[in-house]
Amino acid sequence: MKKIMTAVIAAGAFALGACDSNANDVAKNGDTVVIDFAGFKDGVQFPGGTATGYKLTLGSNTFVPGFEEQLVGMARGETRDINITFPTNYYPELAGQDVVFKVTVQDIIK
Repeated sequence: MKKIMTAVIAAGAFALGACDSNANDVAKNGDTVVIDFAGFKDGVQFPGGTATGYKLTLGSNTFVPGFEEQLVGMARGETRDINITFPTNYYPELAGQDVVFKVTVQDIIK
């Protein structure tokens, strides 16, 4: 009976580990990250630079240059400041400006 219980406990622990196997994953190119973000220029949040639950595939070049690359290596629940300079051909009020996006990764979809 003791051997059976040991086997059941070991199998249960293995199954629980398998269920949580992605908990320590980090974002890689090709993954889709679900992010919350807010953009700040000179410490002030700017209009249109905020989203919640946004799905972004890393490496898709959907966002301005430098944004997606800085998300690579982030883990679920991690928050990071992403520093970028908007392109000169961007919206006039932000063109060529240095900004900071505070980004939190809510999920990583492989």
